[in-house]
Amino acid sequence: MKGKLQVRYRLACFDLDGTLLDTLAGLANALNAARRMNGLDPQTEEQIRGFIGNGVEKLVERSLEADPGTYDADLKQKLLEDRIKYYAANCLYGTRPYDGITEAVLRLRSAGMMLAVVTNKDEIPTNILIDRFFPGVFDYVCGTMPGKPRKPEPEAVGRCLDALGVAPEECVYIGDSEVDILTAKNSGLDLISCDWGYRTRSFLKENGAGAICSDPADLWRFMQ
Repeated sequence: MKGKLQVRYRLACFDLDGTLLDTLAGLANALNAARRMNGLDPQTEEQIRGFIGNGVEKLVERSLEADPGTYDADLKQKLLEDRIKYYAANCLYGTRPYDGITEAVLRLRSAGMMLAVVTNKDEIPTNILIDRFFPGVFDYVCGTMPGKPRKPEPEAVGRCLDALGVAPEECVYIGDSEVDILTAKNSGLDLISCDWGYRTRSFLKENGAGAICSDPADLWRFMQ
């Protein structure tokens, strides 16, 4: 590539699961480990794929709702605690960057863009995964913190913009789910949806996605 890539944003803000990292195997492994601890049958990765997007509490709730019969609050809380503890210790299991995504984010960085991650994943595994797979790449990383709203509420994105001194119109949000579509809308950001993650292209369109990228190598094209 000759010269410096010209982009129209100062900041690219990424989702994590299903956007930067394929974490499905690790998420399924941890959830099923917690289910076994509580006498529940394991669920398939395809089932669990549909539970992802709104944080671990919703993941556990959706998992239990997919079971026959009913469940009580004590089981939900125990399953949640076991899953959080297990995943924090095993979050690297089965996890990898999507093909081409590392090169894509480095290309944006070389163009002078700032890079951030805002995710509904808990803060501890978020930092472990970013440090392992993207050391020194991102200017700001925000996982879910106790007492703070989760996406699609705009609060986490707002803290990111404030920390980096960026206006909403100078930032684009990149994510793979309906949660990310709403996050961008609620935060006043442009959005690039990606269909290499946990939702299909047709699903994203049905949920209001406009620009949809199918290959990380093409991300830069959406930013010109």
